[in-house]
Amino acid sequence: METDRPGQEVSSAHSRVIKHLIENEGWAYKLPPGRGYPRLRAPSGWSIRVPRSGHSKGHAFENWLAAIRRNDGHWPPGRNMKRKLEEAGEQ
Repeated sequence: METDRPGQEVSSAHSRVIKHLIENEGWAYKLPPGRGYPRLRAPSGWSIRVPRSGHSKGHAFENWLAAIRRNDGHWPPGRNMKRKLEEAGEQ
């Protein structure tokens, strides 16, 4: 899937999450054709709006991460591996 790269339209914290999802989990990032919000598209087809500005402190950033997790994204990166190792150890 063809994807754009995040630039100065998003904060550095948002950009770090987006780059991880693109490079490691197959997500796509699309810039809007006009003045709209950038979109982050999951491999399953779901689309999440990306805030253009703002900081990573507060509920808005946490809610955005929760939306990513609901669509099978993993942040922080080690979160999924830790759970998989724990499940493998129980078997």
